[in-house]
Amino acid sequence: MEVVIIYNPVSTGDSEKNALELADKLRAAKIAVKVRKTTHPGHGEEIAARYAKSGKDIVLVSSSGDGGYHEVVNGALSYNSKNLIVGVLASGNANDHSSAIGSDSLSKAIINKKFHHIDTIKVTAKVDGKAWIRYAHSYVGIGVTATAARRLTEDRPNVITEKWIVIKSLLSFRYVKIKENNRVKRYSSMLFGNVDTMSKVIKLSDNSSVKDGKFEMSNIRFRSKFRLFIYLITAATVGFKHTYSLSRYECKTLTVLPIQLDGESYLIDSNCEVVIESVKRNLHCVL
Repeated sequence: MEVVIIYNPVSTGDSEKNALELADKLRAAKIAVKVRKTTHPGHGEEIAARYAKSGKDIVLVSSSGDGGYHEVVNGALSYNSKNLIVGVLASGNANDHSSAIGSDSLSKAIINKKFHHIDTIKVTAKVDGKAWIRYAHSYVGIGVTATAARRLTEDRPNVITEKWIVIKSLLSFRYVKIKENNRVKRYSSMLFGNVDTMSKVIKLSDNSSVKDGKFEMSNIRFRSKFRLFIYLITAATVGFKHTYSLSRYECKTLTVLPIQLDGESYLIDSNCEVVIESVKRNLHCVL
């Protein structure tokens, strides 16, 4: 078994420092380790895809937040590899996957080979007129959360302005309009989660599981700004009370639809069929 740890050298967090510390711990346990830096957006996904295609016995660890790990997961799942195992070393602003189901000590989990197969959430749609498939390791968001995530990505704020952008997104957002079962519906927010907490604040569910072949869906129908604000405050304190466990959800977009997967933001085409489904235990990872 060989361990490869990747990190982002321009990360604002402790990506490189954490990667080197983990490497030292694993080498002390006589495990072969390589440490690699990423050089451009999407590089983590490219590295994971190459290892998945090679068929080698590799544990690939992303020293990152949820976004960097999202790249690695999608690269790993681009090939049907039985030998590539992935993991995340929490080194970002939001570390939902690690916080929800990660090990207290990633080094010990690797040394003791605590490897598990867990579910992912698969999204199938169209982007720029082409078929588009992505996997989420933790959650999928549509509506106000996706809009805020996109603005955070575009503006790249500091810690102070980050909160203001989120508040401004909340105040300016109206709704997304989609078609469900041939009926037009308006939503302020739609969340589909494998884990119980999103962005360290929003409590998605008390009974989520990453091994049951289902995700928890929490929807907020369109309402006034004040009622939406109160609803989100409630979600951040006591959690969503109206959740549904589903293995599949389908809708059709009526306009271009912002969507986020694990904090990474995308734009789905208008007049497009969208399928969100749980893929049972297709990701081999360290926990």
